[in-house]
Amino acid sequence: MSGPMLRLALRSLSHHKVRTVVLALCIALVGVLPTAVDGLLELYRTRLAARATSTPLVVGAPGSRSDLLIHALYFRGDVERMIPRKVAIEAGESGHGVPIPIHLKGSVNGNPLVGTTPDYETFRSIKMIRGHWPRKLAEAAFGSKVAKELGIDVGGSIATDVHKLHDLAGSYPLLLKVTGVLSRTGTPDDDAVFVSLQTSWVVSGEIHGHLRIDPQKDFNLVLENQSNHITANAAVVEAVEVTPENEDSFHPHGDPDALPVTAILIDANDDKGATILRSRFRRDESLQPIDSLVELRELLAVVMRAKAILDANSMLVIVATVLLLGLIVTLDVKVREREVQTLERIGAPRGFVARLLFTEIAIVVCCGGLLSIFLARAAIWFVADGPLLLP
Repeated sequence: MSGPMLRLALRSLSHHKVRTVVLALCIALVGVLPTAVDGLLELYRTRLAARATSTPLVVGAPGSRSDLLIHALYFRGDVERMIPRKVAIEAGESGHGVPIPIHLKGSVNGNPLVGTTPDYETFRSIKMIRGHWPRKLAEAAFGSKVAKELGIDVGGSIATDVHKLHDLAGSYPLLLKVTGVLSRTGTPDDDAVFVSLQTSWVVSGEIHGHLRIDPQKDFNLVLENQSNHITANAAVVEAVEVTPENEDSFHPHGDPDALPVTAILIDANDDKGATILRSRFRRDESLQPIDSLVELRELLAVVMRAKAILDANSMLVIVATVLLLGLIVTLDVKVREREVQTLERIGAPRGFVARLLFTEIAIVVCCGGLLSIFLARAAIWFVADGPLLLP
């Protein structure tokens, strides 16, 4: 492509500004959807695979394997059944790895409330912007995105959500004290609120705490007052704020080892330890171990089959666009017939007009393609809520 040819093509395109802009936009809009879909799928596939690779073994109750994977690794959805905490205790006593129980039954302003142990911080190599990991009852560490959305920081407090407004036996909202804010990771940890297992059990009603009653002041709450103990009536509600005065009153109903967890992440010491633990879990019919990466690949295979339909549709749209572009070029040649005759009369060489039209079309297509890539990357950045460089 010679310099004079390029300059002449640019002059022609700038003279017909509206036509040029409309064609470039049409090409960009045709290409932006498949480009954005491919980019988003690749981005999420990479992020999901990284999460699954770092958590090869997950244990839960028998049921949907994909639901267990999404629940345990990405804090979305729910599981059909739960398993007792003693499963994690026994796995830890085996010496083959560190079990990290997950109890996900509550939320804070719609964000998942994840009850777990301090081992989770080490397992995920979590770093704090400010504060520290929850150590006591009702303490919470907020993911970076949640903290930003809620405008909350260390030293603040916020109540958990109420999911059963008409359940008289359910628990009341618990006031959480913010003790830490996580650094951004580009993982589901950014969208979660982390608390201790005990705090999560309080929110779900597995652990209860009650108000201290002064029979002189709260006589209307006293059902029976004997010399050695006080019996309260049903008007006593569960504590909604943990204080040094009532912290000791929180207790489980039943065996503490039987308290439920929704999943257990296994941080095995090595491949041999992972194999031994996986074999033990598989022998227990009440448990369901899953290999995260294998299950994720099966899940993504379903997504890719759906993407094939989108690709076929995009191909049909591209073919239709090419045909319309050919029609536009043909009509443009008819409209510019006098211009073509003038070029021939002033001595334009044979094939010059065809090369000029090809150059103009190439410029428009390149501009539309570049604009398509720019819009697609902007859409990916917006949907993914962060730069593409995030892991």
